[in-house]
Amino acid sequence: MRPSQLVWFALAPALPVACSNSSSDTAPCATFRTSLSVKDRMSQAANVFNPAEPITFELAITNTLNAPATLTASSSCTAVVFEVIDSTQRRLWGNADEIACIQVLQPRTYAPLETVNESASWDQKDSDGAVPSGTYVVTAAVGQYVSNAAGLVDCRAALSKSGSFTIQ
Repeated sequence: MRPSQLVWFALAPALPVACSNSSSDTAPCATFRTSLSVKDRMSQAANVFNPAEPITFELAITNTLNAPATLTASSSCTAVVFEVIDSTQRRLWGNADEIACIQVLQPRTYAPLETVNESASWDQKDSDGAVPSGTYVVTAAVGQYVSNAAGLVDCRAALSKSGSFTIQ
């Protein structure tokens, strides 16, 4: 075996986890799928809301496998952190505000093809007490990791979602 072949042989086990997203063995984040919805007080998906109308944000997390799969949260705050940002990039609200959290791994095993909905409601108030009309962005940040043969794989970016909505 030539030296260059030896290097590739030694690196081969590390390359799929570091570089490839082509199979379920090497792309553990693809084991789960997420979708974000923004709903009005009647639980209907909407993008335009009246002032002072409660808005519910819901992130559906689905195990796409026909086998159990585990997501591991990095803190005990909440499985999903929803945050609302205005058009000037000012953060107005977050569902984890004023929650004391501890940094401890929290595993949750999903049944085959199971979907879990994580949600939070916002009363359209910021620290000043009210929010003006305008366009806003909600981000559903998932602080989750998926287990694979090499340990925990960071799936925060892959599973987190954002969406925009308008208050008239």
